[in-house]
Amino acid sequence: MTSVPRRRALAAPLGALLGAALGSLLGALLVFPGSAAAQPGPAALPPEFADFDRFVEAQMTLWNVPGVSIAIVKDGRVILARGYGLRDVERRLPMTADTVQPVASTTKGFTVAALATLVRDGRIEWDKPVRDYLPDFRLHSDYASNTVTVRDLVTHRSGLPRHDAAWFGSPLTRDQLYGRLRHLPLSAEPRARFQYNNLMFMTAGLLGGRVAYGPQAPADAWERLVKARVLDPLGMASTGFTIAELHQAPDHASGYTIDENNRPALRPYQELVAMGPTGSLNSSARDMARYLQMLAAGGTFEGRTLIDPVDLRAMTTAQVALPDPQVWSEFAAPGYGMGWFVDQYRGHTVVSHGGNLPGASTALAFLPGRNAGVYVTVNVTTSALRDVIEYAVLDRLLGLPPVDWGQRLREQYDLRHEADREALQRLLDERAAATGAARPAPHAFALADYAGEYEHPGYGTLRVALANDDQGRPVLEARLNALKAQFPHLHHEVFQAPKDPLVDWDEARLQFVVGFEGDLEGLRAELEPAVPPIEFKRVPEARLRDRALLAGFAGTYRIGVAEWTVTLRPDGVLVLASRTEGPNELVPLAGQRFSVKGRHGLTVRFIAGRDGGPVDRMQINSTGSASVAVRMATPAR
Repeated sequence: MTSVPRRRALAAPLGALLGAALGSLLGALLVFPGSAAAQPGPAALPPEFADFDRFVEAQMTLWNVPGVSIAIVKDGRVILARGYGLRDVERRLPMTADTVQPVASTTKGFTVAALATLVRDGRIEWDKPVRDYLPDFRLHSDYASNTVTVRDLVTHRSGLPRHDAAWFGSPLTRDQLYGRLRHLPLSAEPRARFQYNNLMFMTAGLLGGRVAYGPQAPADAWERLVKARVLDPLGMASTGFTIAELHQAPDHASGYTIDENNRPALRPYQELVAMGPTGSLNSSARDMARYLQMLAAGGTFEGRTLIDPVDLRAMTTAQVALPDPQVWSEFAAPGYGMGWFVDQYRGHTVVSHGGNLPGASTALAFLPGRNAGVYVTVNVTTSALRDVIEYAVLDRLLGLPPVDWGQRLREQYDLRHEADREALQRLLDERAAATGAARPAPHAFALADYAGEYEHPGYGTLRVALANDDQGRPVLEARLNALKAQFPHLHHEVFQAPKDPLVDWDEARLQFVVGFEGDLEGLRAELEPAVPPIEFKRVPEARLRDRALLAGFAGTYRIGVAEWTVTLRPDGVLVLASRTEGPNELVPLAGQRFSVKGRHGLTVRFIAGRDGGPVDRMQINSTGSASVAVRMATPAR
């Protein structure tokens, strides 16, 4: 992901136009010597696949991909399960049909399949409110909290936009992320429109686990449910739920991103334990072929029904319409079912889902009623090759003349790449023209003044520190969970991270918020394009929680007959009271300044004596006016 919330979205859907992979690739052409070592499939390939190996090898060169693993099923048989190229460039290890790699958002179909087994057992109804099963379910509005249904969770129509930066790399548990949903702003009413959302699929998995194992369900209830209801019946023994399990597999891939030198750079896979139901599964092409056989056969596998045909039809029927840009005539009527995209491709219904995570791109598609489908996995971040191969296979399975998707998508990629380069140069020119600090002297902040912690109840803590760039110049560095980037000054109070394909948070912008009294009160971050910038409040300095320091501010302050008393509560909070108002809590700001809780525009600052002694005055600022009260030696009577 180039930028989690904005450009290279985690688990971005395949969509009708194959466009999800175009925005983040570099235009490198690199041949990996000996990369076309392919393993024989379990059955002879039909004549229409006679040129398939050469086709894959040529496309790998075109798209600069180290390794690909593919499974194709037709008429109940696996006609190809094969690896091409390298699963590990450094050690020259070959990709095989048994190479384990993240399947990313292809996991969503497994979550819905597991829920479908609970529907079959009468324990869940798709159209009942989520709160019938999760009484503590809360979104940002009461209407959404009360009316969002189980079906809404798995069709991306809850009204909640992605908010991916709230969870990516977060140390929080599944339950903790679930508890933060109420703090994330909605961008639509429930069922108003399609908005791809990983957090709602996480919630769907949590719901399934609690229904299956009770209110006191274990933390891995979803994992147990999927294993018992889907993986074990299909014999998917190589499929696991964590990156730790992946690394234990003797045949596993390494992930890569194409760097600025057009070489594959190692890109460690991201652990997604808490967000498991939305994209944590790891599998091999051979295992995924078994899953694909079940789906393509209408929900049955080796004579056993895993998914009721009624539920599978619901899953693979468009429940919500998607915009149709009508760019290519091969596609029409895009929609989303339950965990699946449903499109018309060259006059035929295709059910599919893509997946993207750092270091991995996947695609799975099948043809309802034709008992055929394909699974593709690539060990490069957001690679268009997965789409090129997927549709090349579908063309052959449908017996249609192949469309040159490689050329089409390459042309689009080259245009996008050139546009990105021009935009980057314009940004560099703008930065070169900008001079001075964030604000002109004498009120300018030093870079160190921006350092600190900033909090949001849904996104957590964003930390800003002073660092040096690669040329030794001071720069801000910000971190939000696993997102980390350096932020040079752009203009005014805005800082922007540079473009870098190896950084998750590149091109992001932060805007610092200055209060009326000149304090840095917080920052705004562009983390979710469907809603206004997310506002983080600055966390007071740690020293302003020191009881000894705060005790030095307690006392009685007077201006003539007007009198204010400051006391320190046992819980370490200062409170301010006058003869007619209060007590009101004092909320730390910075230095020795506090805001008065519940009173907008009212702040106080404690002032030490001119000789550097104890605090002897309190400045009161009220919506632009200021006055100074003198501390009494003894409390006034």
